[in-house]
Amino acid sequence: MIAQVDDALCRLLRPRLPAGTQIRLDPPKPTWQTESQVRSVELFLFALRDAVGEGNEGEGKRAARRCALSYLVTARAGAVQDEHALLDAALHAVLDAGRLPAESASPVRISLAATDPTGLWTSLGMPARAGFVLLVTADAD
Repeated sequence: MIAQVDDALCRLLRPRLPAGTQIRLDPPKPTWQTESQVRSVELFLFALRDAVGEGNEGEGKRAARRCALSYLVTARAGAVQDEHALLDAALHAVLDAGRLPAESASPVRISLAATDPTGLWTSLGMPARAGFVLLVTADAD
């Protein structure tokens, strides 16, 4: 399921980002500040939790086992303005879609999470950067 969600997120974002923008699934790391500036949107899967009962539809059906995947979405570019423009494009892609293309019959919902990523940056040993947390709820079956 995780690989399918990663792939679907990349397919959702790719057409909404400027040509040549990379989409990475790597965790943030302190060497970002010294690496060459590659224009990219970063999707870091940092949490998974059980989401049984969330988003299940249809009475009388067996409740599907659902998982909630939390992604930290950030951007890297040569200038802060460019990073903000990439984040804006990613944010609009998510808000406009509301769902990911799924191969299963159940919808794969995407939304902004209420999670504040500040503590995540601290635990990674990095200064805070602009970003948002994306919540993806999908069948685990």
